[in-house]
Amino acid sequence: MNEVRSFNSRQLLFKELFVGTLIYTIVLGFFDDYTSIVEAKSFSYIFLAAIILEVLTRAAFAVKDAIVRRLRHRGTPRATALMVFGVWFVLFSSKFVFIWAIDLVFGDDVNINGFFGIFAVALLVTVAHRSAGIVFARLGDTQSPNAGQASSMEVGSER
Repeated sequence: MNEVRSFNSRQLLFKELFVGTLIYTIVLGFFDDYTSIVEAKSFSYIFLAAIILEVLTRAAFAVKDAIVRRLRHRGTPRATALMVFGVWFVLFSSKFVFIWAIDLVFGDDVNINGFFGIFAVALLVTVAHRSAGIVFARLGDTQSPNAGQASSMEVGSER
């Protein structure tokens, strides 16, 4: 049962999109239940909005990564300033695209109230997603004392 697995890029992308969508769903659901930042007609709308927001988030990060790749190797102060501004601009303006897309697709069925509302949602989603990534990496750490050992709660085991 000590098998080492490696994942291909499609598997990792699926995992990122799947986990990201679930995190967006949870965050949007809590904001809908406990604040006036998010207002949704039903859970189904929250889930569909989460899918859209996750895809848009991945697109924004792809643009950010392209800017960094293009300007990082230049090493001049001007290129560094341009890179910082470009990353900031993409991440800042993407929130307006998020609000616009949700409004376009759902109209009054899903409302994320204002720039600071989507910023709060995106910030919480980012923290949760990074935390999940850290846990995922630590679970695969071969240096941990119990790495690779099956537990009594393993799937398919009897209680």
